[in-house]
Amino acid sequence: MQRSGLFALVIGGLLLSPLAMAQQAAPDATPAATPAAAPQAPAEDPNEVICRAGEPILGSRFPGPRQCRTRKEWDQIKRDSQDALFHQQMQRACNAGTNC
Repeated sequence: MQRSGLFALVIGGLLLSPLAMAQQAAPDATPAATPAAAPQAPAEDPNEVICRAGEPILGSRFPGPRQCRTRKEWDQIKRDSQDALFHQQMQRACNAGTNC
């Protein structure tokens, strides 16, 4: 009898937990919860320094040395690599005999 009571209590708690979570997620009517009072996330600063793991050394599972650069430099590296890939693909298409 004691087991069934404990079982019913656990099942009841599991059924009521989504209801409690929904009440917590509901917006409050307090003035502190207005969007104007919420702290704004800073814009992506182009001068922010971002460190990433380097390319793995050939034959190793470990990453290479960390590279720290600004967000602007990382974006430029990404654009340069995308441009190089595009030009390489276009060059292959021209060499294959298609109209360029």
